[in-house]
Amino acid sequence: MASPADLCVVSVVADDLGIPLSPRVESLVTAASRAVAGYCGRAFEWDSGLVEYPAGYGRPLLLLERPPIVSVSGVWEGGHLVPPEEYELAGGLAASGMLRRRHSVWRAMVRAGGGVSGALGDFEGSEDGIRVVYDGGYVTPGQRVLDASLVVTLPEDVQEAAVLTAVQLYRSRGVDAMVASESIGDWSVSYFAEKAEGKSPIPGAAQALLSPYVLYRVS
Repeated sequence: MASPADLCVVSVVADDLGIPLSPRVESLVTAASRAVAGYCGRAFEWDSGLVEYPAGYGRPLLLLERPPIVSVSGVWEGGHLVPPEEYELAGGLAASGMLRRRHSVWRAMVRAGGGVSGALGDFEGSEDGIRVVYDGGYVTPGQRVLDASLVVTLPEDVQEAAVLTAVQLYRSRGVDAMVASESIGDWSVSYFAEKAEGKSPIPGAAQALLSPYVLYRVS
């Protein structure tokens, strides 16, 4: 059965592999989609009413976890509603998951009992900090399968990367990650590699496609 987090169409993967549709292919798509989301450090699927408690860092930009930001229901700072005219999603901010404070900065937390202004501390992630309620993410092929009224908005690059990953997962079944192979013309050799580390389920071509969609978080 399709999952809302599925990033590609099962029939496309089956066609690329030259195999019939089956529950096995559906599971493969779900596994590949999870691998892609993990590689990018984000969830792609659209959802409404998302609630987050981002850190303000005393800067104009807030970074939310489910870009693109489709709409913002409200922002609270220290328990007080921030007027909508005080923030914006202009330009590429929505696609990047960023909310900009106009003419000011978002609150920086104060360490409880320390009295150090601007230091992040015990208020982070609580109602005393910043709370954002919003709709975000892309409509995925999996969500389209579950609700035909939806229109897929997930970028084609991400969909293709998920297909490539699913195909590699299928073809790598039973292959020992510790075995490396090289070939020149008609001659080939297989040998045990020193390490299997760095063996990613995401093929190189897919990694290149996903490069613009990887989120890097600052802790």
